[in-house]
Amino acid sequence: MKCMIIGGFLGSGKTTTIRKLIEYLGAQGQRTAIIVNEIGEIGIDGDTISEGGVETREITSGCVCCTLRISMEHTIKSLRTSYSPDTIIIEPTGIAFPRQLKSNIESMDLPGITFAPIANLVDASRLGSDPEDIPNFMKNQIEDAEILGINKVDLIGPEKLLEVCRLLRKLNPKSRMVHFSARQGGENFDKLLDLLGGDSQEKIVPEAKNSVEMSGVSAYSSEFEITSQEIPLETAVSVSEQILENIRNRAKELNPEFVGHIKLSFTHNGNFVKGSVTSAHENPAIEVLKKEGNPRSRIKVLSAITSVPREELVKAVDVAVTGQLENRQLSYIKMEKRDHGHHQATISPFKQNNL
Repeated sequence: MKCMIIGGFLGSGKTTTIRKLIEYLGAQGQRTAIIVNEIGEIGIDGDTISEGGVETREITSGCVCCTLRISMEHTIKSLRTSYSPDTIIIEPTGIAFPRQLKSNIESMDLPGITFAPIANLVDASRLGSDPEDIPNFMKNQIEDAEILGINKVDLIGPEKLLEVCRLLRKLNPKSRMVHFSARQGGENFDKLLDLLGGDSQEKIVPEAKNSVEMSGVSAYSSEFEITSQEIPLETAVSVSEQILENIRNRAKELNPEFVGHIKLSFTHNGNFVKGSVTSAHENPAIEVLKKEGNPRSRIKVLSAITSVPREELVKAVDVAVTGQLENRQLSYIKMEKRDHGHHQATISPFKQNNL
């Protein structure tokens, strides 16, 4: 069984890359399982990835490279027993240290497991030219990589790409480097897939670090069940976009230069609206996917951003979601989390006629 670790800071394009990787491995006849780790209590990326017969597991409420090590061990052993995958792809949180995660898995003494080269993605459009401007935990991610994937090159020009390459080479002179757009695919993206078919090399593992503490990221996730029955797709898209804009605007008031990831999913009648914002200066990116087996209408929001007090982030998310739903006269129930991971409706909110 081969283990692939696809790391990278929040919003670097890990989920989009993994979706393409799943298609590639499926075409080769491989049996693939995915482990998605979210820093918040509610997972979103697992919903995006879990299609096409791929076995998906989510680990939430922390980071698998440090605080959730035991949960990761249990999940891998469970997958091996129940599913017997040829390949396990791990998407850690955007603040994880990939080499530390690999070391943890090696210490689990799992027979027959091998590793692809550790891949770390960076968003070329958000990376500056001065190493001093990069937080230490992001530098650790870059230094951990055996493959540095420079993503979102469709958003920058040749001069900026050269600047990014020079910066990354200073921080990690030994890694293989490939630049591409995961969204668009193409020849360079295929090179990334080929590189992931290789084997990881032995590396000295530094002293264990707590990525959650080092990152300075505040995280909050929430989930709402929509009880209105008829919701046009255009309304779902518009609501999603406006919620993301409102959270971004409030976060920007609190920290004008925040970075991180605000992401949302809205499932309704076979439609899966996925949206995200990855910095203070970015507009929401919205994608509509078809997804079967979604009888309930739900909105999930996860925000993980730098240097914003968590209590303010909680308020910003909940106000943005409830305000937008009430403006559209959509009835809803906010879902609260119990101690053992189950969800319980604890609020009977605004009720109006359906659209």
